[in-house]
Amino acid sequence: MNKKKLAIFGLPILAIALVSAVAYYGFFSVDLTIHQPIDISGNLEQSVGCDSGEICYGTNITVSNEDIGIEGKSRLINISNNNRNSWVEISYVSDTYLRKKIVNFSQDKWDIDGEELPFTMGYTLIGDDFSANIVGEGLEGYVLIYYKDNLERFDSPAKAILLENLSGNLPYETDANADEYDYCSTGEYDTCHGAKIWYVPENAISPDGSLDWSRADEFYFETELIQFNSDGEIVVYPQSSITFKPMFEINQYAQDWSGTITTTVA
Repeated sequence: MNKKKLAIFGLPILAIALVSAVAYYGFFSVDLTIHQPIDISGNLEQSVGCDSGEICYGTNITVSNEDIGIEGKSRLINISNNNRNSWVEISYVSDTYLRKKIVNFSQDKWDIDGEELPFTMGYTLIGDDFSANIVGEGLEGYVLIYYKDNLERFDSPAKAILLENLSGNLPYETDANADEYDYCSTGEYDTCHGAKIWYVPENAISPDGSLDWSRADEFYFETELIQFNSDGEIVVYPQSSITFKPMFEINQYAQDWSGTITTTVA
């Protein structure tokens, strides 16, 4: 019995000896810092009053992608809301500038004409259907078009698409600007991909949609590429931001109502 006790008492001592005999080559520690590149700014608690039958707007909200990586990553966000009021339709609108460029067919990149004042264009970012309009007084005889680039955009120019003929999201999947041409790599825009909306003389568009390029110095071109998505999915490119505001369309038969509608950026 005494020998058994001695054997049992000796096991922990042997275990300690075995552990202390294990050596290691070295160790290291890491101080980890996490950065969330998506930032949402603006008036995050808005109040809007609207009469039935009217269209009212909230104030601007900006979503920024402050990616600090060596190779910045684009972020896909989803904008949605919890509206349950059938009298209220909500979409989200943004704006951009259109202005003339210095036309030079020997160059792939045309510079902005600094002497020409820009037009502001408001457009639907998220909603059931895309629409756009020139803010304020526009030019007589001019129309807005969607210009969908082909892969060889100079050798095979695309045709103008009038906004009333658009269907689906922008840019179209068949648009070379959707993924082929990268405007961030050329330094033209912070929006790497997207749709081009132009403001051109209507009589510079032939019946088949071809543009009269001899009049290109009369065109007002994009200053950034835009997006439209009916499902609320928008890409925010690295070191860029997108600013939008809610638009409320109130049915003319809407009754008195007050409530909170929350928009989520996910």
